[in-house]
Amino acid sequence: MNRSATNRGARTGLFAEVQGFVKSVKAARSLEAISGLLTDATRTLAFDYFALTQHVGMRIEGAPVQLTDFPQEWVRILGHNGYWANDPVLAACQKTIAPFDWNDLANLITLTPRHMGYMKVAATQGLIRGWTVPIHIPGEATGLCSFVLSSHRDLPRDSLPAAQYLACFAFEAARRLAARGAPQPPRLTRRQLDCVVLAARGKSDWVAGQILGLAPDTVHKYLEQAKARFGVSSRTELVVRALYDGQISFADLLT
Repeated sequence: MNRSATNRGARTGLFAEVQGFVKSVKAARSLEAISGLLTDATRTLAFDYFALTQHVGMRIEGAPVQLTDFPQEWVRILGHNGYWANDPVLAACQKTIAPFDWNDLANLITLTPRHMGYMKVAATQGLIRGWTVPIHIPGEATGLCSFVLSSHRDLPRDSLPAAQYLACFAFEAARRLAARGAPQPPRLTRRQLDCVVLAARGKSDWVAGQILGLAPDTVHKYLEQAKARFGVSSRTELVVRALYDGQISFADLLT
């Protein structure tokens, strides 16, 4: 088998895995059910724990979505006297829309003694190394999903693309359950959907423009309009929303 066929097979397997998870979380009727699905997916992706939450600034209490399978003692520590406020991962989420390795925290924020103390205590509870997906929705509390290792082993790099999509899908499902009765999502135009599909396939604005017969700036404009309609800040979140609402399909992404 040649390399392109191997890569295509891996990509197909990735999206098949994500598609199965999406089907399950869309059918979930409670946040507890989503939490259980995320626990199973976390182990499949070769991580040990997950945390999916929204927070307002540095406050976590009363968050509309707050799911985790962290050790219970760590959850207790976090709830004591607002210990969440010392978390450098939460602070880093305010600085980026891209997923990040906890080993890179110092490149995103200035780590204070409280931040470093927080991470040392987390390590004593089995939370050694993590990878976090920030989720920013204008007008709503910032969200995140962290996948965590209980040892100093390397991150499972091959799992990270799937983990990013799984995080966004789980967050979308959880926020909808937490806000039942919300208005129906907007519909994208045909041209916007064409651009979303090509962006999901990893095409640059220039390449997408060549395929669609559009200028790169026009492709960018369509994608920005689509992001504005959904109220999201990244292309990954845009693809997730369009997939979740059935406006595009996984088959579109693999064609």
